[in-house]
Amino acid sequence: MAVAVAVAVMSSSVTAQEVHKLEKVIVTATRTAQTVDETLAPVTVIDREEIERMQAVTVVELLNQAAPGVQVTSNGGPGSNSGVYIRGTKTAQTLVLLNGQKINTASSGSAPLEFIDPGQVERIEIVRGPRSSLYGADAVGGVINIITRKGSGAPKVSVKAGGGSRKTGEYAINIGGERNDVRFNLGGRLLETQGYDRTTEGQGTNQDDDAYRNKSLSGTLSKDFDNGIEGGVNFTYFTGKSEYDGYGSSDYLESQFSERMVSTYLSKNMTDVWSARIQGGFVKDERKELDHGAKKNFAENKNYSLSWLNDVAWADNQLLTAGIDYSKDRVASDATYVVDDRDNKAVFAQNQTFFAGSDLQLSGRYDDNEAFGGQWTGGAAWGVDLPEQMRLIASYATAFRAPTFGDMYRESLDYYSSIPNLNLKAEHSKNAELALTGQVGNAGTWSFNVYQNSMDDMLSSVEVRPRTYQTINIDKARIRGVEFEFSTQIKNINVSANFTYLDPENRSGKNKGKKLHYRAQKLAALNLDRDFGRWVIGGTLKAQGKIWTNPENTKQIPGYGTFDLRAMVKLSTDTKMQFKVNNLFDKKYEPVTGYQGEPRGVFATIIWSPEI
Repeated sequence: MAVAVAVAVMSSSVTAQEVHKLEKVIVTATRTAQTVDETLAPVTVIDREEIERMQAVTVVELLNQAAPGVQVTSNGGPGSNSGVYIRGTKTAQTLVLLNGQKINTASSGSAPLEFIDPGQVERIEIVRGPRSSLYGADAVGGVINIITRKGSGAPKVSVKAGGGSRKTGEYAINIGGERNDVRFNLGGRLLETQGYDRTTEGQGTNQDDDAYRNKSLSGTLSKDFDNGIEGGVNFTYFTGKSEYDGYGSSDYLESQFSERMVSTYLSKNMTDVWSARIQGGFVKDERKELDHGAKKNFAENKNYSLSWLNDVAWADNQLLTAGIDYSKDRVASDATYVVDDRDNKAVFAQNQTFFAGSDLQLSGRYDDNEAFGGQWTGGAAWGVDLPEQMRLIASYATAFRAPTFGDMYRESLDYYSSIPNLNLKAEHSKNAELALTGQVGNAGTWSFNVYQNSMDDMLSSVEVRPRTYQTINIDKARIRGVEFEFSTQIKNINVSANFTYLDPENRSGKNKGKKLHYRAQKLAALNLDRDFGRWVIGGTLKAQGKIWTNPENTKQIPGYGTFDLRAMVKLSTDTKMQFKVNNLFDKKYEPVTGYQGEPRGVFATIIWSPEI
């Protein structure tokens, strides 16, 4: 709390440039439009300006410590398997959305973050803390909503070409804008790199470079009609391959992937106080594993979804958000699933009350899942305005995580066999949180959060007989955390920083009292960018503490820090060049046991963006 109070004092002494920034509007925290300043949830927004400034080639790069409590793990460089841990919860306990549509796979609970092109992203909204009372399953640690570009203003084309270390090449084109109440955007990209040997010495036996190629296409089209209806459709497609190391001397392994995501919506202001929106979507995830070009195995996930959302301002200071969600998952694989499809039906409601000096938010949801029955979740948050532009927010919420098809239905007779368990229950959590937020001058904000998340019925794989495993509900965990986030602008320097201290503790079984493995207990990031007119120069420092790599806490990988340097120069009104050095000091580190972090790399890009 001393840090938060110190920053509050700074708000009256730090001299920020007198710039009045437009508030960022978000939709993820409450499923209705709010500014970041209005929301009662801890939210971080990565907007289009920041995406371009960071020069990331993958969404994984953008997410890694972009917000307090967000830890990203990768088995190597671009295109490698990646996971995200929000506040110490694992990947399957984080809900990932693309344009509001779930993209976590039903078979494993993972999301294809490593394949999404940042060039087609308008903004990323990261909401920390449970949101099951609005979204249902898997929103235990938080929600990541990736929103693609929609087009606005005068039509413009953008052509991008770049390259650098490890024979990396990136080539992209984007066309977007607005005409006659029609908004459109269409973009495509080819990214390829020779890569580097992802495994550490002594791990993979074929110590060769692991290449990656990704071809992607994304588009949106929306229109405002004369009868007050707004309609739109968007799609995202990417396909490619990613090589990886095996443990046989003659292995030559690669993963081929293909992702298709389509959604459409209609919205209308039904009356002066009631607006409605209907949205439907389809997601298809395909993976094939090959050795010397011969298929070893495959997996396919499909998800169909439909939602009806309503906002009703039933009084001057009241906003009710209510709706119905339906989804159906299907899986196919060369492995056997005793059940290969299931559906989920849900109803939810949220009411926001706006008082003169405080806000109250109450929410509840009921999910009826074909596999594991009914689940009730709820949440409450109260925000009170304080002097000196500060705000105190207290909240409590429950959440659950659905067992994946792999947890519940997979049957395998390999060397290490797996047995399905049709009696699995969902994981459950209870989260209590206290936050203090404030402003720094006219261009900065800060926040300080303390929370505890207690989880029951956690899923764990146990050996029921030699080399035969089954997933059961046995584990309990308690995660406590402290987060600090700060951003401002001082004399043309954009400054943002965050720090997290996490205490993720196992509360059951033989490892009771041990730390949950693969959770970093300390995370920190600092971004500095200076505008010199034609030139903008910046850098990012990221630091991560040690990680226990097994439940017994007998093995660990050390902490590390990396520094990235970047620059941009305007060559003309519609042409600019970008330069980037990743891992400037060529730090050797392991984000995951047996896998190397990306070594130093130098890259340059030219972008031409004329109006048409």
